[in-house]
Amino acid sequence: MQWYLRKHDDESLHGPVTLEQLQDWSLAAKVSPLDKVSSDDKQTWRRAPMVEDLHMDWLVEVSDDYLYGPTTFGAVQEFLAADEIDGETFVINTRDGRRSQIKDMPAFRKPPEERNAPGNVTSRLDGEAKGVVNLGERIIQIEEMLLQQRRALEEAELRYQRLRAKYIEKTGETP
Repeated sequence: MQWYLRKHDDESLHGPVTLEQLQDWSLAAKVSPLDKVSSDDKQTWRRAPMVEDLHMDWLVEVSDDYLYGPTTFGAVQEFLAADEIDGETFVINTRDGRRSQIKDMPAFRKPPEERNAPGNVTSRLDGEAKGVVNLGERIIQIEEMLLQQRRALEEAELRYQRLRAKYIEKTGETP
């Protein structure tokens, strides 16, 4: 399967690439929560965090009223390395809903070379998520419901416009 990535900031298109390459980009913090991906030759696009295999499972509490994400473990590590966040910062694991301070998370206390070891992030996240409701799947369901509701609203607005035009045509007055 071939994947495409559309960057939110400049609408640039990258691909086709394999899922593995897209995962590498995601784990290296090169995929933003606002970027979109397509696996059907650019026919439909989904927000990158909705693709479970990209492991964009973390929300970062940047301030009391602002969350960044969902993003990857690697992106959180980059924020730490750049001193944009610190051990006091809270993160939320979207797979299980847990909210923790970074200083209390053993994976973040490891040296960078161990944190970045191949497979470390994926295996650890998969282990934490066993038996837990997958919030990523629930977000996808809610977004699909929202899309259906928007379509229904658009159809209702079109019906209203047609009826309104018909009323004006028949009566010569606006309702």
